[in-house]
Amino acid sequence: MKKFFLFFKNYKFIIINIFLIMYFIVNFFDGNRGYFSFQNKKLEYQSLVEVEKNLKIRYQQLKEENEALTTKINLEFIDEMYRKKFLVGKKGEKLLIIK
Repeated sequence: MKKFFLFFKNYKFIIINIFLIMYFIVNFFDGNRGYFSFQNKKLEYQSLVEVEKNLKIRYQQLKEENEALTTKINLEFIDEMYRKKFLVGKKGEKLLIIK
């Protein structure tokens, strides 16, 4: 036991530094703000950016459709929507349904 205390007394600065360095290394890689958490959050952020981009595109499409049906009535667009919904064509016209 005396040897242990003597060893600790002589090398306490080195022992404390080793534990501090190990603590910082472990917290650098692990934890809420660690490297692995950062990588996971970066992937999640990229997927959310992709979702946001898709939602903006869809919003723009819906905005254009709504505008075509309300303020500036676009007869071609209404005809196209009518044909898609009800599968109706003009007399003598052949319809091809592509899915």
